[in-house]
This record gives sequence, C-alpha cells and structure tokens, in this order.
Amino acid sequence: MASAISPFSRESAFDPFLFSQIGEERNGMSLSVLSALARLELDPWDEAASLSGMPARAATERLTSLLCSLPSSHMEAPTSATVARLVGLLPQVARQEVWSMGAAVKHKSKTSWPVVIYFIFAFATMCAEQIAERREAKGPPDGGASPLVSLIHPDAGKARGE
Repeated sequence: MASAISPFSRESAFDPFLFSQIGEERNGMSLSVLSALARLELDPWDEAASLSGMPARAATERLTSLLCSLPSSHMEAPTSATVARLVGLLPQVARQEVWSMGAAVKHKSKTSWPVVIYFIFAFATMCAEQIAERREAKGPPDGGASPLVSLIHPDAGKARGE
C-alpha cells in the first residue's frame, strides 16, 4: 500500500540523491533513483534515509543490490562508478552523526541525565509524601502524645494521667 504522506513534506536533504539519473531505460527514457526505488515497491525517502545511515561501503553494496534487482527489461545494470556517484549524493552529515560512536553516546548522555535526575527527585518526593501521610493517618502509636512531643515537652503525657 502506498504511503499516505505527501512526498512534498518529505526530507528534502535526499532530493539530490533521489532525483539523480541512474541511466537510460531501454525505451530511451531517463531513470531516476526515485523511480527505481518506487518500482521495487520501496519508499524512496525511507530507503534514502536508511542508505544515508550506513557506511559508504554498505550503502554502495545495498544500492547495487537494489538496482540490479530491477528487471533487465528496464535497463542494464548500473556501473560501479554510477553507484559510487549516487552514494556520494547522500547527505554526509546524517551518515557521520549516525556512525560516529562517540557522537551518538555523547548526544544521548547530554539529553538523558537531566531527565533521569528529575525522575529520581520526583520519585523520592512522592515516597516522602506518602510516608508522611501514613504517619499522620496512624496517629501516635499508643494513643497518647507522639514521641516527638514527649521528648520536647516531657510533661505532655502527665497532663492526661499517664
């Protein structure tokens, strides 16, 4: 089933790659990467994002495999130079961010620590409030003055005849 999302709202960073010509079809028409991926029943933008997140060698192998899976009646298999040119059109920033081991960990740690600390603080506050509510609901253990009041005012229990 085709995607219900309009292609006009898709990531435009992939446009140079998707609208690039692969070669000429046997009927003389130019074939773009977008058309080739659509003929393979793949979402061109999703596939471009996937290829962009791969190292260059893996992206080259995947794209070669995809283009070679087109029926031979459409066009001849693309040359390795053509595939290398196409992979070179993928956004470099996305590939570097995704495959930089330190960048992914650094980015994740910068955003997650404040959130973790906030949730720990919120959890501790909720626990403290519940403990305080339970103590207030129980009242003093022996029905008399609370131990704290007895320590501060030693005569508090004597007033009631204890």
